[in-house]
Amino acid sequence: MTTVTAILQAVPERAEELEALLRDTAEHTRQEPGALAYAVGRQDDGRFLVTEWYADRAACEAHFAAPYVTGLLARFPELLLTEAQVEIADTVTGFVR
Repeated sequence: MTTVTAILQAVPERAEELEALLRDTAEHTRQEPGALAYAVGRQDDGRFLVTEWYADRAACEAHFAAPYVTGLLARFPELLLTEAQVEIADTVTGFVR
C-alpha cells in the first residue's frame, strides 16, 4: 500500500475555491480502481491536509497522471501561498479501526 500526505496553504481569498476543487478531486478519486481512501481536512488558517491511500505505487502514479489531478496541480501556483508539501511513502501499518 502507498500513502500520500500533502499540506496545502491556500491563498486566503482562494480557500473556498481550493476546497471545492479538493472535494471534486476526492469524488473522482473514489472511482479509481486502486484508490483505497482520500481524506481532506481544513484548518482555520486555510491550510488543507490531504491524506491518500492507494493499493500500490502504480495506482498512486495512475492517480497523479489523471487529467483532473494534473489540472488541479497546474492551478496550485494561483491557489497556494507556498509550495505544496507532498510526501509519498510505502505504508508500514494498515488502517486502525
